[in-house]
Amino acid sequence: MSCQPIVFSRRWCLPAAAIVASTVACCQPGHAGAPQMPAPDPLQIACTTLQATPMLQVSLLFGLNRPDGSHVSRHDWTRFVRDVVTPRFPAGFSVLRMTGQWRDEYSGRIIREPSRIIWVATPLTPDLRLRLEAIRQTYRQRFGQDSVGLVITPGCAAF
Repeated sequence: MSCQPIVFSRRWCLPAAAIVASTVACCQPGHAGAPQMPAPDPLQIACTTLQATPMLQVSLLFGLNRPDGSHVSRHDWTRFVRDVVTPRFPAGFSVLRMTGQWRDEYSGRIIREPSRIIWVATPLTPDLRLRLEAIRQTYRQRFGQDSVGLVITPGCAAF
């Protein structure tokens, strides 16, 4: 066996270097050329372990003070929930009574007001955005509100 170094002609140096570099890169973790198993989804694992289904947890945040200084009445709120929310989430939801706080962007004052949160666990469906936006838009128009908050969190649910 010879201990002579292998000598490449100039014509082979670049192709040989490219082959070595691609072989090394290919074997590195995360390289596109290496087959990778997708990482397990922790949410799916948790849902399966708990015998639950992946769902979205949606919170809609409603202030009850109106711009003219009056408040959304109990009767008006009940009618809104019955006519606007229930048809869009007939499987069910929860209504939480709260006191909200926010900073008025014009005056900088802290405003506190009675509030409601509608919380619903729902699958992601093609029409979910439209249903949520219809609820938010109707409330803003009907009660003169600047906004209705929306918070969406992935989770699991079993009923």
